Amino acid sequence: MKELPGDVFVTGQLLAAHMQALAEQGVMSFINNRPDMESPMQPLSEELEATALSIGVDYHHIPMMGGLTPGVLDASQTAFDNLPRPIVIFCASGMRSAALWAFAHVDKLGVDGVMEAISTAGYNLEQIRGPLEARASK
Repeated sequence: MKELPGDVFVTGQLLAAHMQALAEQGVMSFINNRPDMESPMQPLSEELEATALSIGVDYHHIPMMGGLTPGVLDASQTAFDNLPRPIVIFCASGMRSAALWAFAHVDKLGVDGVMEAISTAGYNLEQIRGPLEARASK
């Protein structure tokens, strides 16, 4: 698990048991950026949501597939603005989740700030610099 600014952690696919263990360590919210049925052994979002409800933590499914759409960016922004922290965001590898975190935080940290944070966390997402700059200039 890799840490990003703002009490946010990013990781690859979580299972129900992982969510329970993380909630016991104080995690308050989960954001799942992985579309259902992306791989055969992946748990369905409804199963993970049921786990989250049973352990009393927030859960949002914001699947990202095929690119950064306005709907996914807006839903991510809303989730990051409103969910209790610490937040764990996840997808298959953490790459999509790190990108969505960057877009949700570019207004606060600037392009260089989010790029540095995701690079420090171990993600090479230089390809999103241009779209980040465009979003920051709005």
